[in-house]
Amino acid sequence: MNGPIEGVALAIVIVGLALSTFVTRTSFLVAGARGRLHPRIETALRYAPVCTLTAIIVPDVLMHSQHADFSLLNPRLGGVLASGLWLVFSRNIFGCLALGMAAYSLLRLAQ
Repeated sequence: MNGPIEGVALAIVIVGLALSTFVTRTSFLVAGARGRLHPRIETALRYAPVCTLTAIIVPDVLMHSQHADFSLLNPRLGGVLASGLWLVFSRNIFGCLALGMAAYSLLRLAQ
């Protein structure tokens, strides 16, 4: 049975996934209303989105042809460094995005 899922089986899969998503997400809302987490755990959970985004972006920026590319000629790394420096000093997200894309584009054109 390696074929595509169709008909009733597909409906069962969709309903099952919807229910599992609903139950897991609402359980945190219901439990959160009744009790509180330890302040250290709440502080640690604030970093979860940043850690997730970093785990997704860093391999894409550094990996090139199955090898890590730490050179400044890597256009992705150059764009990230330029936008990071801009963000550290100005805290302007639009300038960060514009400078990062400009640096990436110029480094891509220079190759």
